[in-house]
Amino acid sequence: MNHADFLARLARLRRPTLVTRKVAGGSLPELVVTIPDRWPRVTLAPLYDVHIGATTHDAPLFAKHLAWLRRTPYVLTWNGGDLIENASKLSVGTGVYAQTLNPQDQMVRAVEQVNAVAHKMLFALPGNHEERTNVTGMNPAELLAMMLGVPCFPDYAMCYLRWRGNTFRLLAHHGSGAATTAGAQRMAARKDISWARPFDLFWTGHLHNPLVDVLFQTDRDDQTGLLVERNALVVISPSYLGFFGTYGATKRYHPGTRGLAVVTLQPDGRIDASIHARGVRR
Repeated sequence: MNHADFLARLARLRRPTLVTRKVAGGSLPELVVTIPDRWPRVTLAPLYDVHIGATTHDAPLFAKHLAWLRRTPYVLTWNGGDLIENASKLSVGTGVYAQTLNPQDQMVRAVEQVNAVAHKMLFALPGNHEERTNVTGMNPAELLAMMLGVPCFPDYAMCYLRWRGNTFRLLAHHGSGAATTAGAQRMAARKDISWARPFDLFWTGHLHNPLVDVLFQTDRDDQTGLLVERNALVVISPSYLGFFGTYGATKRYHPGTRGLAVVTLQPDGRIDASIHARGVRR
């Protein structure tokens, strides 16, 4: 399949977006999303650290979750970075030999798979694996976003979700650092709190280990002029990458779980989080 045929196929498959997106014109990475008031709830289930093409990429689980995202109503997602493995001879860790597909084929595979939920995607972010090829002037995160038809931000996304009189403020980033202990990961997830307040969701990935942390905050009520409680959730998404046989196991990092972290927004302003612990129990 040549490039033109591939893009034409995408155009035939793509569905209209479910929400209205508007990128603000200021100097900050702001995106305003208007969600239909007829929705009874809004579920957020972003894709972080999928690592398509990695030897330990959990393809069956990823396919299962893509099918869930596609068929489930009132669900929105975004690409949180490291959608592809994108290893080269310049990469840290095990390099190019830890892949089952080369980076170009990884991009094709990613677009073919994720296009099924592109109409539910809000935006895209680069991860450190996409950044690997920035030294060559090629930005796979921007190319993937362009082919999926979603806005791409270079680092942070400040996304305001307007629905039923609420404005839920989301600050999303791929994540950074190499924190391995539970305390260090908790602090890594909170890096932005000192300057980015008040947001309702601080969402990252990168560390391959899920976390949901409730943060006490206050905000000013514009109608009364009084301070009100406005709690937030600090979230780290898990990944779709196995542990044994990777650089993580080589460096004795702690194994992380795989899959999605899911948050549901309620009409009364409450935010509910869901992380699953899978396993066979006898």
